[in-house]
Amino acid sequence: MGIRIISTTALLFVLVSCTAEGENSATTAPDTETTTTSTTAPLPTDQGRLAILDGTGNIVVVDPDGTNREAITDSEGDPSIYAQPIWSPDGSTLAWGQATGTGFGAGFSQPGSGEITTLTTPNLPFYTYWSPDNRHLGLLHNGNSGVQFQIVDLDEESTTVLDEDAPFYFSWSPEGDAVVTHAGPTRAETIRPDGERTELEPTSAGYLAPQWTTHGVFHVVDDRLVVEDETGDRETVAVVSGITMFVANRQGRSVALQSTSDDPGPVTAAAADPPVIGANAVSVIDVDTGHVDTISEALSAGFFWSPDGESLLVLTTSPGEIVPLVWTGTGPTEFRGFSPPPPMVRDTFPFFPQYAQSVNFWSPDSKAFAYAGELDGEAGIWVQELDGEEPIHVSDGSWVAWSGPMP
Repeated sequence: MGIRIISTTALLFVLVSCTAEGENSATTAPDTETTTTSTTAPLPTDQGRLAILDGTGNIVVVDPDGTNREAITDSEGDPSIYAQPIWSPDGSTLAWGQATGTGFGAGFSQPGSGEITTLTTPNLPFYTYWSPDNRHLGLLHNGNSGVQFQIVDLDEESTTVLDEDAPFYFSWSPEGDAVVTHAGPTRAETIRPDGERTELEPTSAGYLAPQWTTHGVFHVVDDRLVVEDETGDRETVAVVSGITMFVANRQGRSVALQSTSDDPGPVTAAAADPPVIGANAVSVIDVDTGHVDTISEALSAGFFWSPDGESLLVLTTSPGEIVPLVWTGTGPTEFRGFSPPPPMVRDTFPFFPQYAQSVNFWSPDSKAFAYAGELDGEAGIWVQELDGEEPIHVSDGSWVAWSGPMP
């Protein structure tokens, strides 16, 4: 994935855009292969499990306390690359992008089974996103003239490239039967896994990923954050300016957002009008009432809703580190700061409105969160309980995803 930083401040980032690079490859018919690795770990517990890229670049699974470590991949003696393992919504299966001696592909494994299934892709998938029904996986990888969007059908063990543009963002419907896309500057469509597509009214260029919730599709049109129902009716949630980064909770009733602009502007919430959101601060809006809570005055590296939709993890930026802040509706709680690994800064944080829909950093019970980073000179994977004072170091590694209900 090519990443071009368009604008930045003394903080981490303002906006980046995906562009395709010179890995040109024609789409080919997928091949399927199954390999076996040894395993002694049990199936996931009620607390969920952590999928980790460890210090060797391999995928392992551990319990939240670091026990019951299970190796999913083993690239010893093989220069393989494994990218960003994530759990299916039901917590049964892992998926990841990979580049091995046999080519590019998407890998799948059910921890405890000792088996890996690989479906080939034209290039290395740099982003994966499960459908809510656990059947399909959406992939993004570089294509001939942009970012290619490819869907994997796990039941059929087949893959299909369905679109290509730069940039390209998408969101699954709550039923998992279609995606809504934001492709190029303003193109918007719905696409079904069988390739059926419906062109929508144009969207705006000043945001990244749309988000399809049970409340409707959130996106930006003409400096307005709107939620659009299945008939195309649009309700204005907020008036925004500059580049808008937003993430709704799973229920679609609250949306966190941050607009970046040279002019901070006011923050208002008149009863009869949509709120006007000033720049740079992180705010949460109640979609039904228009009530606005300001969570952080500073730019953030990302924000992520808990599975129950009640808490928001905000990665606030401070010189040289990220400071996690959790807002619960009654007020914010600040936790120990950490230095994030370079791949997170380069590949994940600039696109966090997309990653917030596909990757779970929260525990299934919404009482803890996990992250990769360095504290007091010790790098690895950390778990922070909301009622705990200090984070717990559970593993080496540079990436973590928690199984359980998606936010």
